[in-house]
Amino acid sequence: MPVLRGVGLALAAGEQVALIGASGAGKTTLLSALALMQAPLAGRLQLDGRDPWALQRRERQRLRATLALAPQQPPLPPRQRVAVAVLAARLPGMSLARSLRTLWSPPDAPLAQAALEQLDLPDKLWLRVDRLSGGERQRVGLARLLVSEARLWLADEPLAALDPTRAERALAALQRNAQERGAALVCSLHQVDLALKHFPRVIALRAGRVVYDGAPTGIDGDLLDELYRSQHDAPPEVAPLPQPVPLPQAMCR
Repeated sequence: MPVLRGVGLALAAGEQVALIGASGAGKTTLLSALALMQAPLAGRLQLDGRDPWALQRRERQRLRATLALAPQQPPLPPRQRVAVAVLAARLPGMSLARSLRTLWSPPDAPLAQAALEQLDLPDKLWLRVDRLSGGERQRVGLARLLVSEARLWLADEPLAALDPTRAERALAALQRNAQERGAALVCSLHQVDLALKHFPRVIALRAGRVVYDGAPTGIDGDLLDELYRSQHDAPPEVAPLPQPVPLPQAMCR
């Protein structure tokens, strides 16, 4: 059964977008599609004007290296040092020799340290990942975005394990660094107040469909009530669609 239905999006280079919607609305699936983790069953997905799934595997891998996804629960090896975990984001652009060196003696440790300091983790560089709390691990996952060379940053509930003060700081660091690097940022958030306060464009999903795409000033209480009421209360389809409708059509240019 499709999770996303009739979603059509265009993302410009450097754009910053918040995704909002109830759990199960399709936010994570949309981010996974944009990260090329799964091919759409129907429709078209374009990055830089190309269909990634029509490319040869090696060429698709090169395109995937321009994307960076920070999942809500980063898959960090527990025995790995934080420095290595953060700098893993730069592996796609490294030679084999340099990537092997990073595992033992990271040459870009100062870069990782600078990213951690922006996320209130100044003293964690050489700790093992299994010594971190859940919120600290989530911020290490965000530090990977800050050091990556990607042009499209995707963050799935990046503030879920953070207190309000650290959430504000982490979001500010993400947005500031993305803007400085000219990277597009798509961030799913359950903190609707932060989405409306900090993002110039908000996309609202309900039951796999886009129900709003525009400035935060266009979102009112009625729309929020519609988004977050039980999805089992969604009205039935008026009529079946005659053919599959497109999954995300996204362009980073």
